Formats: sequence, structure tokens, C-alpha cells
Amino acid sequence: MQSLSSHTKHNRWLAIAIIAVAVGGLLVAFWFSASETLQRNQNAMSRSCQNVQLAVNSLFPASESPQQQVANPDLMHQALSDAIGDTKGVKGGFWHTAQGFMGFAFPTSGSSASEIGISNDDVPIVRSAVQRSLEQQREVVSVQSNDRVAAVVAACPETNHYNLGIWLKKEVQLVPPDFSIIVSVLFVLLAIIGGILVVCESVFNRNWHSERDRIVAQAEDSSQAVTVTTEIPEIQPLLLLLYQARQKIQAKERELSQQMNKVIMANQKTLVGRIARSMTALALADLEDMQRKLSKMSEDDIKHKVSQLTELFNSFEKVTSEMGNGKAVSMDVEDFLHNLADYHEGHGNEKDITLTAIAEKGLKLEADPLLVRFAMDYLIRHIMSFVPINSEIMLQATTEENFIKIAVSDESTGIEEKNKHLLFHADELSPTQYGIGLKVVRDTLHSQGGDISYEKVDKTSRFNVLIPMTKA
Repeated sequence: MQSLSSHTKHNRWLAIAIIAVAVGGLLVAFWFSASETLQRNQNAMSRSCQNVQLAVNSLFPASESPQQQVANPDLMHQALSDAIGDTKGVKGGFWHTAQGFMGFAFPTSGSSASEIGISNDDVPIVRSAVQRSLEQQREVVSVQSNDRVAAVVAACPETNHYNLGIWLKKEVQLVPPDFSIIVSVLFVLLAIIGGILVVCESVFNRNWHSERDRIVAQAEDSSQAVTVTTEIPEIQPLLLLLYQARQKIQAKERELSQQMNKVIMANQKTLVGRIARSMTALALADLEDMQRKLSKMSEDDIKHKVSQLTELFNSFEKVTSEMGNGKAVSMDVEDFLHNLADYHEGHGNEKDITLTAIAEKGLKLEADPLLVRFAMDYLIRHIMSFVPINSEIMLQATTEENFIKIAVSDESTGIEEKNKHLLFHADELSPTQYGIGLKVVRDTLHSQGGDISYEKVDKTSRFNVLIPMTKA
């Protein structure tokens, strides 16, 4: 495909020139056609006859009545000669219907002396034209023609004499009709060729712009490969540059993806470390509690406590070994909350705290079960450390847009105003105040596409945990 400017330069002006020549040729062919030539000459002869009539009438007073005899023919012949002197190829004279032919023809410029007079062939057409003009009292134009030559005769009445008419005659060369038709057909074909060029130019422009739009759309879509070949030479260098730029971008994207994977792995390892630290703090608290009460504990109590610690370490082992490989599974929210409540009521519940779980039937959440269980266990253990004895913790699940909202409400005094800026932003192995040390819970929930927030409602403190209903 040529460039747009080159194609326009070579073809558009050529088409315009061809159409202009064709139109001009058709106009010239029409101008010189037999019918148009005869029409122009008839109009010219009619005007010339009127001019002769005026010139002859000016020789006689307007008040003088028409005469029967021509008293001064030479003067009239001179007026006739003067009137048609500037009209090329025209000769004329007077015709008296009662006396027959009177006078002779005067040649105009371009005529020879041999043309003076009137031939026998011209007598019938001249007589007929003069008689009709006298009958109708106006100028009359007659034409007698063959394929190549036409005799145009104009006649008009001479009003100062009875039965006297003025006649003018001119022989006109005609273009053969066949020649006019052939020339017209040739120019029409030339016009058609010019029209075809214009159509081809329009089709080329449309295809050129379609190709350009296709390339632009392809260039804007970064997911598609860049085509380095095109039918538009002007765009070829730009496509090569775009291809190179796209290759560099893809290389940078791969490099960025690798770096992101490294960051994700680092975050996962950091999360494992925080989980390990948190579980260590939980285990240490249980061991210290066992040490204080060891003398008072029975063998069954010791075995029960050891089994709790073993279960805790087994949970940690599962979390650390499956970190990054754990798959989100669908869990029934009602069963999940009841298991949480039953477990924490029966394990380490020295304050005789009641845990109540409420959830709608059929609610499902989708997340890594170990990480979600760790986050909820850690949050509940933290709350149980600071709530009053014989109080209640309520776990209530509802839906909020595409999330399962688990509201964990308790009867504590809540977080102190001075510590609110530390909420979910501070790590504490052994927190001594309500709401401090929950950063690990927020980070764990964030890794699953969830979140946590805190609010104080009247005398109730509430943590709102959001877990996606679909895969994070």
C-alpha cells in the first residue's frame, strides 16, 4: 500500500485533470455539434436581418407611405452592404415578389467576387423565405442542409415598399453527426475513467484509514502482540519502535512480577514469624500458669494441659508448613462459630466466661481455614484476658456486601483513648491492656482479603471481622 500523501499526489490530481478534460471535451463537442451550430447561426442571421431592416428604414422618412416602385435601388444596396459588412460569410439582397428578383447580392468579408449574385439553387429557398416573411410581417429563418453544409437564409419585410423583402444567406460547414457521436463517446469514456480513479482513490483512503485504525487499536491493547508488518510504509518505523518498547515493557513486567513474588514470600515469612511469636506467647502463658498451679493440679489436669499445648504446637506446625500453599476452602459459618465458642469455653476459661455464637443458616465463607482459625483464636484469647469474670462474649455473623461480618462483642470497658492510635498497629507478645498487640490479627486477615475494625457501642466493645464470601 502506498503512502497516503504519495497516492493522493499521483492519482487525485490525475483524476481531476481527466474529468476536467472530459467535461471540456464534451462541452466543445456540444458547441460544434450540427444542431448547436445551426441554432447559433439562425439566431445570428435573424439579428443581422433585423439590423439590415433598420438600416434600410432609416433611408426613408417615417411619415412617407410605402411605395410601389423602388426609386433608388443603389442607395438601398449600399445600406444593405454597410449593414452586413462586418458579418463574415454572409451575402444578401432584395426580392420583389411582383417583379421577381430585384438587385443582387453583396459579399461580406471572407467572400470572393465570384460569390456575387444568387445561384439558381438558392432561388427557391430565398423566394420561399421572403414570401413567408412578407405574409407574417416578421423575420423568417430557413435552413437547407446536407451532412456537411447547411444554407441558412434569413428574410424580413422591407416596410417602405410593397412586396419587397430583404434576404440574407450564409453557408455553414457542419461537423458530421457520426464524428460528433464518436468524439462524445470518447470523452464520456474518459470521464468514466476519471470517475473510476476517484472511486479507487476513495477506496484506497478508506482502506488506509481502516488499516491505521486497526494498528492503533492493536497498539492500545497491550495484551496483543505488535504486528511489525503493515501495508502503510509511513507507519512501519513506528511499529518497529512500538514492538521494541512493548518487548521492554513485557521484560519489566516479568521482572516486576518476580519482585512481587519475592515480596509476597517475604510477607508470608514475616506473617509466619508473627504467628510463631504469638503462638509462643500463648504457649508461654499456659506454661507459666501450669508452673504456678503445678502443686495444686492433679495428674488429669496436667495431662489435659499438656494436650492443649500439644494441640497448639500442632496447629502452628500446620500453619508454617502450609503457608503459601494453603488453599481457600468453603466453610459453614454457623459450624465454624460454634466450634470456636465450644473450644474457648472449655479450654482456659478460668473466668467462667460464656461464649454465644449466632449465625444465619447457610452462610459460607471461603478462606484458608488455619489462618482464619488462628486469627479468631488469637482475638478471642486476647478478649478473654481482659473481660470481667462471668461476662459474655457474643459471636454474631451477618452478610455485608461480599463479606461475612463476624461481630465479636464483649462487656469490657474497651480500649483506652490514649491507646487508640496503637490499635492494630502494635505488636505485643504479652499485652497488658485491652486492644494492644492485635496487629498480627489484622495482617492475617489482610492476607485472606479480609479486615478488622473496632467500635464502642454503649457499654459493649465490638470487633468487626470481615472475611470474603468468595475466594480472596
